[in-house]
Amino acid sequence: MKFSIQIAVMLIVALLFLVSLISVYFAAQDEQTLPLILVAGANIVAVILLTFVITRGILRPLKVIKAVVMKVGRGDLSLRIQKTGAREIEELQNAFNGMITRVQRTQEMKTEFVSLAAHQLRTPLTAIKWSTRMVIDGDTGPVNKEQQELLEKISESTDRMIELINDLLNVARIEEGRYLYKPAFAQIDDIVKSMVELYQDVAKQKEVTLEVKSLNDNIPEVIIDVEKIKLVVQSLLENALRYTPKKGRVTVQVLHSAKEVQVSIEDTGIGIPKDQESRIFDKFFRATNAKEVEVNGSGLGLYLASNIMKAHGGKIRFKSKEGKGTIFTLALPIKKDIEEFLNKG
Repeated sequence: MKFSIQIAVMLIVALLFLVSLISVYFAAQDEQTLPLILVAGANIVAVILLTFVITRGILRPLKVIKAVVMKVGRGDLSLRIQKTGAREIEELQNAFNGMITRVQRTQEMKTEFVSLAAHQLRTPLTAIKWSTRMVIDGDTGPVNKEQQELLEKISESTDRMIELINDLLNVARIEEGRYLYKPAFAQIDDIVKSMVELYQDVAKQKEVTLEVKSLNDNIPEVIIDVEKIKLVVQSLLENALRYTPKKGRVTVQVLHSAKEVQVSIEDTGIGIPKDQESRIFDKFFRATNAKEVEVNGSGLGLYLASNIMKAHGGKIRFKSKEGKGTIFTLALPIKKDIEEFLNKG
């Protein structure tokens, strides 16, 4: 038989009513002491029972519901509330579990649609890209300057669309749990140096100084998926260069402690508005001042970076001041073996 708050309260009321009748009876017999004792005892029992009902039937299950709601609010739709407590609370738990299931299914359908649409779009866009490049390179015959400029714009727009589609596919893989990793020991400082070197030409075109500070000696290897970590560093470098004005500076540094290796990327750019910092890792979010500097952008770079770092058991943090610049820090734990990495222990 399920515990019911309503039945418990009715029993307590009935007990008090019965004791009151007994008290009236003995009082009529001029035995005043016993009725008072009975009334006092009944009140004590009633308080104990009410405390039990409120604690076991209401407060404890509500704490469980609150904990699950907070985790679901952070995007974990795999959780369900264990059925405990009174019948009325269990009805609430059933309703909430049903709601989570429907939301999860809706999310899965949305992810499936995005994945399918992105795959269908990427193939013709890739064909357009290479066909346009062939025309620009003169493989189909000479083109005049005006035509070449127009074709270059088409090529750039196509590249942006393909980049957006690739980001959407990565998001779909993350949400489907298919964003696979290939963990291996690697030197993070070598990755950082190669990525900085890759973006030196972009920095020169923007008239921004891009440099690597002297690195700590004997930086230990970390277990990472090299390609995924390159995506994170690439995203942060591109943002730093994009939102840092001329004559500005982007500085990259690799440090380490006994427990982790840290990569910091500091810029003297536009910074992040204080009231928007809490949303900076949200999917599709872009700060208002970033939109003013660069109209184009998917708002997926930092979302993907955050998820990649979580999958590595690491963290991504930042400090920013609007109009002054931002420092993003990647922290990767030092693991002794692949099994320890996979267990995120």
